[in-house]
Amino acid sequence: MMMRRAAFLAVLLLCLFPLCRSSFGTVPPPLTVPTAQDSDFTMEGKITDKSAGKLTINSGDNIIFHVLYNESTEIKKKDGTPGTPQDLQIGVKISVAGSLAESGEITAKKIEIEAGGSEKQ
Repeated sequence: MMMRRAAFLAVLLLCLFPLCRSSFGTVPPPLTVPTAQDSDFTMEGKITDKSAGKLTINSGDNIIFHVLYNESTEIKKKDGTPGTPQDLQIGVKISVAGSLAESGEITAKKIEIEAGGSEKQ
């Protein structure tokens, strides 16, 4: 009786071995980390600092983002009219759509000016 069980287990293991090897022996594909070009990101907040081509945005609860912009960044006012970098002043609430880099900086594709710095929120 013991020999039968041992023989049965041996046959069972020999039959299952190719199946296990094919499913457990394969290496999964490596994980890919999105680059700045394929990582879409949106956020809203108030401009707290501005330098040439770079905004510091507080999105609330003291969460700070650095937003990079250039001549290819589309800047619009809330009413849909075109905006300019001169419209991006400290205290202005904006909405940003762009690419989030590993460094945490956002490269803006679009900036929409939500409200001016003098308006009460």
